[in-house]
Amino acid sequence: MRAEKSVVYAETVAGPPDAPGAGWRTAMASTLGLACGPSVLAVTTFGTFIGPLHREFGWSIAAIGLASSLLSLTLVIVSPVQGLLVDRFGGRRVILCSAPLFALSLMAMYFLPDSLPAFYAGWVLIPLCGLGLWPASYLRLTAGWFERRLGLALGVANSGIGIGTVLAPVLTAVLIGTWGWRSAYLGLGVVALAAVPVAYFLLAEPRPRAAALRPGGDSLRAAAKTQPFWLVLAAFVLLGTVGSTVLIHQIPLLLDAGIPARVANLVPVALGVALIVARLVTGWLLDRCTVSRVMAVYLVGGVVSVLLFAAGPTIPTALLAAALSGLLIGAEFDVLSYLIPRYFGRVSFGRIYGVAFAMFQIGGAAATSLVSVSRDRYDSYAPAMLVLAVSCAICAVLFLCLGPYRYDGAADTRIPPPRPQPTPDFAPVGDQPASTHVEGHEAP
Repeated sequence: MRAEKSVVYAETVAGPPDAPGAGWRTAMASTLGLACGPSVLAVTTFGTFIGPLHREFGWSIAAIGLASSLLSLTLVIVSPVQGLLVDRFGGRRVILCSAPLFALSLMAMYFLPDSLPAFYAGWVLIPLCGLGLWPASYLRLTAGWFERRLGLALGVANSGIGIGTVLAPVLTAVLIGTWGWRSAYLGLGVVALAAVPVAYFLLAEPRPRAAALRPGGDSLRAAAKTQPFWLVLAAFVLLGTVGSTVLIHQIPLLLDAGIPARVANLVPVALGVALIVARLVTGWLLDRCTVSRVMAVYLVGGVVSVLLFAAGPTIPTALLAAALSGLLIGAEFDVLSYLIPRYFGRVSFGRIYGVAFAMFQIGGAAATSLVSVSRDRYDSYAPAMLVLAVSCAICAVLFLCLGPYRYDGAADTRIPPPRPQPTPDFAPVGDQPASTHVEGHEAP
C-alpha cells in the first residue's frame, strides 16, 4: 500500500473541519517564515561577506570561514533544545519569541570591530537568538495538518529556503555594493522582522478532533533503539559535509577557477532555483516513492556536482554543478521532515528532527573548516571535492539500507490489535471452520 493511502490513527494529528484551509495556510506561511529565517539570512549570505571582511580587516579566508563552523557547532546545541521546546510549547510560540531577537542579532553586526573574537562571538549569538526559527518549528506545524499529502505540504513549506537562497545573496550583494557591508547587516535584520506578522496572523497550531486522537509514535529513546535512527544520523552527517561546503565555499571556488566575480556572485541563483524546484518536486515524489529511492537519485547528482567543481568549472559547468547541488540541498530537509513521521511517528518529531539537524551541523562544521585548510594547503579545492564525492556515494548506500516505513498504514505494528473475542465451542455448520477452542484457552 502506498504511503499516501495509509491511515495510522494512533499517530495522526487530524485537524478541525477547516483543516485543509488552515493546513495550507500554515504551509504557505512557513514558506514566508523560512525565507526570512536564519537558514537563509545567516547561512546562505555568509559567503557574500567574506570578500568585504577580508578587504577591510585583512583577515584570512580560513579565519573568516571558521565563523561558519562556529555557527554550525552552536546549532548542535541549539537544535535539540529547539526540538524539545517545539514539542512542548508548539512551533508558533517559539517562533514569535525568537524572531525579534534574531533580527537584533543581525543588526548588531553593524558595530563589528576589528576583532576576530568579537566576530566569532557574533556568529555564536546569531543562531542562539534564532533558536525558534530554524526549520523544525515550521515543519512541525505543517506536518501536523497533513497525512496523505504530507510530502507535498512539506515541500511547499521548505521551498521558502529555496526562494530565500535565490533572493538573499542578490539583495545582500546590492546592499554591500550600495551602502557597505555594515548597512547590509542592518537590512537583513529588517527582513528578519517579517517573520513576526507571518507567525502571528498566518501560522496555526494543529488541533486533534477529539481528545482520544493524540500524536503517537516512538519517543526519542525508543527511536534510538532502532536501526533506521542511526542510519539517518550517519546519512545526515555526510549530507552536512556536502551542503555546507557548497553553500559556504561556492563563490571562492568559482573565483579560484577564474570566473569573474560578477558572474560568480550570480551562480548561486542557479543553485537557489534548483533548490526551489527540488523542494516542490521532492515533496510530490515522496508521496509516491520511498525516501531511499528519491535520495539515491539526488545523491548521484551530488557526486556529479562535486566532481565538476573538482575539475575547475567553466561558467556552463559551474551552472550545472550549482543546479545539481541545489537539487540535493533542496531535498535534504524535505526528506528529513517526511521520514520522521514514517519511521518514528509524530509524537517526538521536534526532538528527533533536532538531533538529526544537529548531526547535519556537526558534519557541516567539520567540513567547512577542513575544506578551508585543504584549500590553503593545496592551493586548490579539488582534493576536498573528491572526498565529498565519496561522501555522497556512501550516503546513498545508507539511505538504501533504511528499509520499509515503520509507520506506513499496513505495516504499522505500533497500533495495538483488538482484544480477541471468545469463540464458541462449536462453530455453525457451513463455511466456518471448526473451532480449535480448548477449555482454558482462546482460539488463535
